[in-house]
Amino acid sequence: MAWLLPLTVVACIVIAAVLLRVGAPDFSLVRGLNYLAISAGRMPPHAPSHPWLLIAAFALPVNAILATPILFGEEFGWRGYLQLRLFPDRPLRSAIVTGVIWGVWHYPLLLRGYDFPRNRLAGLIVFPVTTILLSIIFGWLRLKTGSIWSAALAHSATNAIGMALSLLLFSGDGSLLFVSYLGILGWLPLGTFSAWIVLGGRLDPTNNGMV
Repeated sequence: MAWLLPLTVVACIVIAAVLLRVGAPDFSLVRGLNYLAISAGRMPPHAPSHPWLLIAAFALPVNAILATPILFGEEFGWRGYLQLRLFPDRPLRSAIVTGVIWGVWHYPLLLRGYDFPRNRLAGLIVFPVTTILLSIIFGWLRLKTGSIWSAALAHSATNAIGMALSLLLFSGDGSLLFVSYLGILGWLPLGTFSAWIVLGGRLDPTNNGMV
């Protein structure tokens, strides 16, 4: 779940973007690869003959695993320390407040256009909502497994699979405020999963259903 949930979330974003006509995904990934290369000041790369097999099915999931130790430090701070101590008897409130702090922590990057370059100010509102939902999910993973490594893997997969794949699909078309993994359309699957966790009492460490 920690590793491959982003694939399901991106699939939901793609479906919602098409139905609501807020973005047109390029399944060849050529547009996204060219856009990201040009944005970085590089020459557009030669598109692989089987981009989904090479990138989505292999490179991104492998990168998520390899980057997990890098994200361990951040998750140790958020889920391993802060979220456990803010409101120890109110896990949902703790997840919400941790998510807000986590989102505001990224404000300097957002103001520089890191995630929503065309909607920097709106991103200051959208981003914390997403980090609240992710705090609920990551907190549940840590509780369910008893290990901060599951949250670190989930965080890494969010970046290496969810963010990367949504950028490859939508860069150069549509508003990232909606179609990014951290954007508004991402609230639909992430919010649904978070509701399942919260309404089932799955954030409560005393819930026997967690065992």
